[in-house]
Amino acid sequence: MKKLWMSTLVISCGLVLGACSAEEAANYSPDQIVAKAVAKESAVKGFHMKGQMEVFKGEEQIDDSTIEQWTDNENNKTKIITEAANGDISKTLNDGEKIISYSALQDAAFEMDAPETEEGAATQSQRAQIERRLEQTRETHNVELIGEEKWNGFDTYHIKAVPKEEGEGLTGIEEYWLTTEDWFIVKSVTESKDMKVNYSVSELEINPEFDASTFEIELPEDVEVKPFEEMNPSTEVTLEEAASAYGKPLLTVKNDSYNVERIESFYMQSFDRTEVSQEFHKDGFLQFTLSSFESPDESLSMGLGEEEELEVRGTDAVYSEDVITNLVWDENGLRYSLLVQNPEISKEQLLKIVENLQPVNE
Repeated sequence: MKKLWMSTLVISCGLVLGACSAEEAANYSPDQIVAKAVAKESAVKGFHMKGQMEVFKGEEQIDDSTIEQWTDNENNKTKIITEAANGDISKTLNDGEKIISYSALQDAAFEMDAPETEEGAATQSQRAQIERRLEQTRETHNVELIGEEKWNGFDTYHIKAVPKEEGEGLTGIEEYWLTTEDWFIVKSVTESKDMKVNYSVSELEINPEFDASTFEIELPEDVEVKPFEEMNPSTEVTLEEAASAYGKPLLTVKNDSYNVERIESFYMQSFDRTEVSQEFHKDGFLQFTLSSFESPDESLSMGLGEEEELEVRGTDAVYSEDVITNLVWDENGLRYSLLVQNPEISKEQLLKIVENLQPVNE
């Protein structure tokens, strides 16, 4: 779920829209205002900003990150530095030729060739993203222009989207504050069930002067920048090898209905745990994935919308089909997650599959 929120915010918070005067704005509805703004050629050649993102689950704050971003639209260059509540500092640089991504927590850096970008392609991409977002929002929300507001020194338009019906769509109330001059989102509040994300910009400079060192990043001397292809730490293994990774029984499907086609094991350094993923197919198509790792202290909840608490295999479990169809439970020191890829598999079938799981070595 966090990825979903981050994806939404990346689209919104980094979006710079073409200028639109207050006189023009008065003649349009909120969604028409934004659509008209992105349809214009942006006068923003680049920007530098600092911001903060807070994520809440209910009353509990589960993330608090800072972000600093430099973007040169004319030369397709971007540098982003974030620091999360857990102390991880990540740096991402696109210098127009290479993209380098670094995580302090993982103590690793990877690079890949930057995609070729035709002139205006970035603007078109932003336009397509915001138009899709608006189209989706209009289907489930009533959008209104609250008015012009002064926020944190910025002159902004305050736009609010309220669900037409309670529980409709992935998100609840959405609010955005856009600068009246450059249409840059400097504040947003978005909700989904019991999840809430607050984003705010503390500093913003439009069309700053960039020097040669702006689009460079400093990495620790002992960090080797590796090809992006090496970023995936997974290794294909046999069931027996996967079972031996834990030193305890590992559950799997043992019947003729589903075939295990691929088993991967990978160590996640940031979480200090080994994950095993088993893919099951039927008639040549992927049906579901059974994943496992050492049981953490965290609750079973995945934060993926509406969830149902139930019991499987004599223990507590959490079932969700709101965003994805997934069942999570702990058993013998391992946390299992069965993710359904075939939408024709019903809840009853899923539960039957889980109840019939057996240890690999039995």
